[in-house]
Amino acid sequence: MKPHRSEGERGVALLMALFAMMLLSAIAIGLMYMSDTETSINLNYREQQRAFFAAQAGLAEVRERMTVSNTGAHRITGPAGLPPMAGSVIYVTNPATGETVTPNVPGSRYFDTQLCHENLSGLGMTNPGPGKQCTTAASSPGVYAPFLASDAPFNSSAAALEYKWVRITAKANRTGDPYYVDGGANAGTYDTQVCFDGLNEKVLPAGYATCSSDPPPPQFMYMRPVYVLTALAVTRTGARRMVQMEVAEQPPMITNAAVDSQDHVSLSGQLTVNGYDQCSCLCTTTVVKGVKKTDCVDRPGKICDKSKWAIYSSQTVDNPNSSETVIAGPDPPIAQNQPWFYDIPSMVETFGGNPTAVNVTGPPYNYTCSGSPADCGTHPDQQFGGLPSPFPPADPSNPIGVVNQITYVPGDLKLTNAASGAGILVVDGDLEINGGLQFYGLILVKGVVAFTGGGANPTNIVGAVLAGQQSLDNTVLGGSAVINYDLCALQQKQAPQPPTIIAYREVHY
Repeated sequence: MKPHRSEGERGVALLMALFAMMLLSAIAIGLMYMSDTETSINLNYREQQRAFFAAQAGLAEVRERMTVSNTGAHRITGPAGLPPMAGSVIYVTNPATGETVTPNVPGSRYFDTQLCHENLSGLGMTNPGPGKQCTTAASSPGVYAPFLASDAPFNSSAAALEYKWVRITAKANRTGDPYYVDGGANAGTYDTQVCFDGLNEKVLPAGYATCSSDPPPPQFMYMRPVYVLTALAVTRTGARRMVQMEVAEQPPMITNAAVDSQDHVSLSGQLTVNGYDQCSCLCTTTVVKGVKKTDCVDRPGKICDKSKWAIYSSQTVDNPNSSETVIAGPDPPIAQNQPWFYDIPSMVETFGGNPTAVNVTGPPYNYTCSGSPADCGTHPDQQFGGLPSPFPPADPSNPIGVVNQITYVPGDLKLTNAASGAGILVVDGDLEINGGLQFYGLILVKGVVAFTGGGANPTNIVGAVLAGQQSLDNTVLGGSAVINYDLCALQQKQAPQPPTIIAYREVHY
């Protein structure tokens, strides 16, 4: 029999093949579209990242240029105050070849659309609310300082980094509205400048002329202005990112007495504690009929600071006996049962975490600190930095040969046999000195301090001692210790550092 073949089935294979080809083509086109979309997403992400890191580079450059040790055109000094003070808005610009960067001109490509959100009332600008860009410039033209040029590599060339400007302004209490430094309950402080005390931001306290001025008596806390740095970066494809940080110089750690203690202070031995500032006071001691008498007068060209106590304690202090000399400008020279202003643990953490600090568990000391609480042991003949020569220095304002060092000890420490040093000695525990110590600067101790012994190696500290409260023992001042308050020693510069970063964020304007 012949097989039967239907004429109607002709071409079905061709149709199926065409349909399969069309399906495969659609899948291929879809895959190509997805690939193209994925590539576009990756490119956009890359451009956004380029802009973000370029803006960070701008902040890093300006922050580094604000280091106080810089000189010449490289040095950038923050504005002296808030608007409407002339020059209170500073821009550092970074154009590419042929570009004009004018952040103070509305409608220009790189106009500053965020400045009004700083809530600086002296600008004469209205904050339009969250998420809305500024559309006008400051109404007081004098607030804009002459533009500074970036000195980053390839500035004004085709290879310039893609940040366009960095703005520097002083921070006001209302800058972070609705987040106020003092909580926002007092509307009278909204337009007050914000300062940094080394640990926290504070609205400029009453009695302080500026954040950088010497504290008025009986205040003792030194502060520095907080600056807001804002950077805009725009890539060649138009990706835009804006980042911001708050920075401030670390203020000098100035105490209000030769010895500040959070614990009871015991006195013993041949002890001298002098609260007259050796930086500005010239003190001479005479002995008349077996009685010592110390007179302190102005050093040449200076006014003797007689505002500091010899000993300041939040608890009690022993009454000095006939062998103990405790003198200061205030009468009495000892302040006891006083309010305690210092956050010792935070200060220890801040100084101990300083990138220039030398941790004694590493070279050249190689201490072993074990146990809980940690005990770093007993160590003779230690040197933490270099003393000025002669010691004490003949001219406190210009000590010769001093080598300052931040030394961090992560536990209890006992020093014997004539230790010495300069700068800041930070002890995250208790400190016992037996056998003498010569030190120029600040001794900062989380726990208590015990000066004992001495003999042929007296304890001689020029600067100050700041002790906390950690053990059941008292702060003990004894042996043959001589402790002289000295502002010059406390203000000695450590290794130059850029301003401290207090806060960091991205802003979307």
